[in-house]
Amino acid sequence: MDLRPAGSTPDPPRHGVFVVTANGAAGLTPAQVRHPRFVAPSRGVRFPVDPADPAAARTLAAVITAPEASVVCDTSAARVWHLPLPPWIGLAPIDRPVAVAVAAGTSRQRRNGVRGRRLRLPATHCEVVNGMTVTTPARTWLDCAQFLPAEHVVAMGDQVLRRQLATAQDLDSLIRWARGRRGVRTARAALPMLDGRAESPGESLTRCALRLGGIPRPECNIDIISDGEWLARADLAWPDFRVIVEYDGAVHLSEGQRRHDARRRNLLQEAGWTVIVFTAADLKDPAEMAALVWSAIRRSPVT
Repeated sequence: MDLRPAGSTPDPPRHGVFVVTANGAAGLTPAQVRHPRFVAPSRGVRFPVDPADPAAARTLAAVITAPEASVVCDTSAARVWHLPLPPWIGLAPIDRPVAVAVAAGTSRQRRNGVRGRRLRLPATHCEVVNGMTVTTPARTWLDCAQFLPAEHVVAMGDQVLRRQLATAQDLDSLIRWARGRRGVRTARAALPMLDGRAESPGESLTRCALRLGGIPRPECNIDIISDGEWLARADLAWPDFRVIVEYDGAVHLSEGQRRHDARRRNLLQEAGWTVIVFTAADLKDPAEMAALVWSAIRRSPVT
């Protein structure tokens, strides 16, 4: 773990973050460290106004003067691991305090730009990433479950499984360990809905909305083949009912891509599949989404 005490300077500075004292910083006078080209996220810490990775710079700035046992956690750890977060949390991370935890029973951090927490953190729940101690992906998922609605817990869990950052057994063991803690009930409810084959958060949110609406579990990202010919890779499919759901997250598509997608969906329909396309706007009305899919299932000739 490479967290330096107050008054020291990382060598070399990561993301341009450095610690300052009354005497300035290495190679800089007190007047120079107060120059507008530096951001002061909290007392005694600076980084350039335009770092290459603003979220990483702010996270490092929150822990560089912290006690050595401090750990980046919950939604801040999710950013370190590049796990999906809801738009209201994921946008403008540089404006949000960094969540930093210490062991239960010790004094948590109280600094500008830091959201201090006390957590029980076994050593196996932490890893060192880019010189910072961060909760593991599995523990990060569990801790985020107390802040996020179920569908976003599913989207994050899908990515943990897809990227092989943890297994479903790892997540189940962690839920058992954390019995009675905040967020555990949400995590426990989300676990059976996870699918590591999901390729995007939008697909995960769509699948979760349909499952919560009572729709049977679909198969994720399967190849659709008819008479030996590959037709498409379906986001969500119910082969027994020949129903496909696609999540269209693209905002801007070329005319050529639109024609390709239309032709592909026409081929699926000619082969006897019902294709339903949802977008981000549809996620605001999950009951309507479920109703459309139920209708297609009921119309299926095999029901």
